Amino acid sequence: MIHVGYWLSMHLRPRLNGIISRYDEKGRGVFESDGKSVAVPFTAVGDEVDTTMVRREHGMTIAKLDRVVTPGPDRVVAPCPHAGICGGCLWQHLAYDAQLKLKLEMVNVAFEQAEHLERVATIVPAIEQFHHRNRMDYVVGWKGEIGLKEYGSWSRYVDLKTCLLLNDGAGEILQRVRDWMRACDLKPWDAKFYRGDVRYVVIREGKNTGQRLIVIVVKDASRVTEEMQRALSSTLTGLSSSLLIGEQSRITDISLAQKFETLIGNPWLEEMVNGVTYRIHPNSFFQTNTKMAEKLQETVRYCLPPTAYRLLDLYCGLGFFGIYLAKNDALHVHGVEIDAEAIALARHNAEINGVADQCEFTTAKSEDLSWRDIPCDAVILDPPRAGLHPRVLQTLIEKRPETIVYVSCNYKRLVEELKQFKAHYTIEHLTALDMFPHTPHVEVIAHLVKK
Repeated sequence: MIHVGYWLSMHLRPRLNGIISRYDEKGRGVFESDGKSVAVPFTAVGDEVDTTMVRREHGMTIAKLDRVVTPGPDRVVAPCPHAGICGGCLWQHLAYDAQLKLKLEMVNVAFEQAEHLERVATIVPAIEQFHHRNRMDYVVGWKGEIGLKEYGSWSRYVDLKTCLLLNDGAGEILQRVRDWMRACDLKPWDAKFYRGDVRYVVIREGKNTGQRLIVIVVKDASRVTEEMQRALSSTLTGLSSSLLIGEQSRITDISLAQKFETLIGNPWLEEMVNGVTYRIHPNSFFQTNTKMAEKLQETVRYCLPPTAYRLLDLYCGLGFFGIYLAKNDALHVHGVEIDAEAIALARHNAEINGVADQCEFTTAKSEDLSWRDIPCDAVILDPPRAGLHPRVLQTLIEKRPETIVYVSCNYKRLVEELKQFKAHYTIEHLTALDMFPHTPHVEVIAHLVKK
């Protein structure tokens, strides 16, 4: 029986109609109604839309798209059947040229609002608009859904039958895992009450090696008996080169496992980018768009002057930039990374690519400043979305290497940090790369030269 209050809340919310005139900073279409801004996900400028109010957020009304009365000029038919609901893609309904134009505008508005005179001139388009990702973490919902969360929700899930972000086969893998769970009476994870068995299905692909690693993340690995393991291996044979059971016992909602058991193949994946081979652990960070990762490496290399000989690679991960540059330019690289497992992989990757004598990798937090006295001609920064720790930024300004190449996945943090860098550095060049088609995210590279 439906609760009366719930029924009333769903059916008495205001219906709003308007024509989308602009986008907000999150990439949602916006129209004005009675002097107030209404943001509507999955809309395009020029769309006339019927919507239902959902909530208020920072003075703005957020509404759900009910119907496109008349489409705007940039609207296209989204190829994915889950588009418009799934949180994996916000912009599949936008023509790709319009996506690039919008991203460039969003970046340059951020530079303008931060009172920078510099602008990003162009954005490098994605080589592939679909099937471009090499990793997807599919969540298991409490009703047995396997897929992604609905856009804007933490508790509703889209049960994916297909996913155009990965190579063909993702939908088949998810269906076989659903069938395996039912046959083995393994329960889906309930994030609200912290109970159940299966939490995530993680798929990683080597786009240039043809390898595929699948991890089934569970609450308690001991619940998956040997018989269940054999059944899983049997059902996913042919769809994976590596198959692992990962255990994550903490109640926090993350797909990274604390420990693994290998059922098929090796407990890692190998990928090749620009002639460099990388071993990747299931938990490792790696650029998720392999073909655009090649462009990213080339862009960073272009920014380094020919006189650079000693490179400090902060937030180096498993050696993605440093090993490539050591191999191509005979640089001596010192990489710093907090993740000890990533550092072990970086050392291995340097060895298999023949540059171990040119590379040194240290496990440390960048903000601990263990790198302060390491001599360098250039520094590469590739921090997480939160940006640089204040101590890192201040120490770089004090150290003042000749060249800094800042690779940012969060341009809103970048524009704030550039305010401090520019007291001592000139922005030589800005480049944007579309690593994430159909989303508002964009990678921005800032080339800084000491004044």
